[in-house]
Amino acid sequence: MNFYKHAATILDKLNERKGTIKGLVIGDPKVKDKKKMYALICETLKYKSILNELIDTTGICNEERKYLSSRSLAQVLIHDMLFTKRGIPMPNSVPQKMSVQRHQARLKAELAKIKVKRGAKTNEDLVSDKAKGAVLIPRYVRVNTHRMTIEKAMDAFMKEGYTFVQDTPADLSSLKPKQFCRDEHLSDLLVFAPKTDLHNHPLYVSGHIILQDKASCFPAHVCLPPKGAHVIDACAAPGNKTSHLSALMENSGRIWAYDLDSRRLDLLKRMTGKAGCQNISPIHKSFLDVDPSDPEYSKVEYFLLDPSCSGSGIISRLDHLVDDTAEQTGTDDLVERLKSLAEFQVSVIQHAFKFPQAKRVVYSTCSVHPEENEHVVRTVLAANPNFKLAPRESVLPTWPRRGLPGEFTGPDAIELANSVVRADPLHDMTNGFFVACFIRDLESDKPPKRKLEKLEEEEKEEEEEIPDDTKPVQVHQPQQHGKAEGKHINKKRRNRNKKRAAVTS
Repeated sequence: MNFYKHAATILDKLNERKGTIKGLVIGDPKVKDKKKMYALICETLKYKSILNELIDTTGICNEERKYLSSRSLAQVLIHDMLFTKRGIPMPNSVPQKMSVQRHQARLKAELAKIKVKRGAKTNEDLVSDKAKGAVLIPRYVRVNTHRMTIEKAMDAFMKEGYTFVQDTPADLSSLKPKQFCRDEHLSDLLVFAPKTDLHNHPLYVSGHIILQDKASCFPAHVCLPPKGAHVIDACAAPGNKTSHLSALMENSGRIWAYDLDSRRLDLLKRMTGKAGCQNISPIHKSFLDVDPSDPEYSKVEYFLLDPSCSGSGIISRLDHLVDDTAEQTGTDDLVERLKSLAEFQVSVIQHAFKFPQAKRVVYSTCSVHPEENEHVVRTVLAANPNFKLAPRESVLPTWPRRGLPGEFTGPDAIELANSVVRADPLHDMTNGFFVACFIRDLESDKPPKRKLEKLEEEEKEEEEEIPDDTKPVQVHQPQQHGKAEGKHINKKRRNRNKKRAAVTS
């Protein structure tokens, strides 16, 4: 019975947004049979709306509240009784099993009614398209270069009987079981067929490989700190992106990894430790409470910001189904939530800008909503003229899907959209994702004296270009020259005076 109670606790934490399925199952040392627990949680979430309808229709939680202490406990028990061949693998004398079996006939009858109402012939037909989409993308495997090279990883899988596909297929879903290939965009990523289960593989258990969605690997590659760099990972747990940074830096320099959730930070410590990371300093603290003027961070130039978001792009796992009920209540709550998230996201980015040596700040979300993506970038750029977006050449240039031009404003909307990265679950075989990279605008960041000197040089050059007969002369009668040319020169001088006033103000 402890197994089901533990499963119910995990579902409760998911509902309270206290973690992800992977973090709460794979990252919890108290879960002994991780594969079995992961399967139960995922399958229960797939049928969540049906299970809730059955619970509400039969009133089972009210009638059996002595033993069914929570709705989540009822969900996992009813799931196994109705949707698995094995049923509930516990003795019939266990009170919780007895309390569910007392309602077995009624539950089956109500399930049959739901099938008729929805035109479903099998239980699988009741699963929503949203849930079915969660298993369609490939299994991505990041090779942990702290432990082994990608070539050695490929050799290890081939020795186990996997077939390496030399030419990466355009349609990754065409990969068959026991086949894999290299990713065409990221050098440290391997791609396996969908549903490939490697959670118990020796290379995963030992930290040689990391199971990480392709889009989740984008931020570290965009940040790309050099060896010896000082880096801050502002919202670091559970640690996959942190360990990725560490691998790209070859365990050199230093990474400050902040997270306010102590449990998730413990998970980060375990995961980065297993990965062999030696340059990470995990800190239980909100990044927003870090003092940018602290001498400890005087050399920090690189930032990876992956703050809380709606998670609307996640389809490779079933965490997104936790929000199904909330999404059905209407759009008002979603609009308010997105507004709140965007305000927090903007505050995190702007705090990173306050660090004196900040020069490359990478912002990412696993959201498909423009409010958390292009709109956040738009707001940040408008409020911080000393930062701009890094050009496409340094932000995954070969990745084809970019930002949405319609969500930016002004004449440079297309250029701005081209500078950021999007991933579309329906077309790119990854989770939905967004990445933007801000870099310090060295030109706007120059001291006023240097700007003034440059402006004076430009003025001198302009004066030399003006013909002698158009330069002011001390005579009572104005010089006669073309009106259009005179207007052009006067306009240049007015613009020059405006620039000088802006610099000196």
